[in-house]
Amino acid sequence: MAYAFLTAEDVNSRIRNEHRTAITDNVEAVELSCESMAIAKVKSALGGRYDVAAIFPATPDPGSRNPLVVLHTLNVFVYLMYRRINPRKIPMTVKEDHDESLAWLDKVAEGKESPDLPAVPDPEVSAMVPRVGGGKAMGGHYF
Repeated sequence: MAYAFLTAEDVNSRIRNEHRTAITDNVEAVELSCESMAIAKVKSALGGRYDVAAIFPATPDPGSRNPLVVLHTLNVFVYLMYRRINPRKIPMTVKEDHDESLAWLDKVAEGKESPDLPAVPDPEVSAMVPRVGGGKAMGGHYF
């Protein structure tokens, strides 16, 4: 199966193939949907401070992905897969991993954690455009 960000090895490291087949009814679209939701959740937490386009490229190189991002995306992905069958029967370890990932994402969003990720690029400022403002306002004019 071709995932957008995760690899089959990532998924197999966290959930057995027979469990995955039972959860998804062997429908590939279910896994892709869960993965896209997991990526969206991680992107929403990282988006303010980090360059999510660089973190989640259109064609990712498995060797260049940040292991922390892979781990937390995978935790959210597995949780969403299990949630599909019965939210009350989610294994405790899956729930704990998901909660840990959400807590980490919250810390990153608040600036309490600083993972080694590419920062949001500064907007380019053209040398031909004059810069104005920045002074103290005095009667509606800036000096």
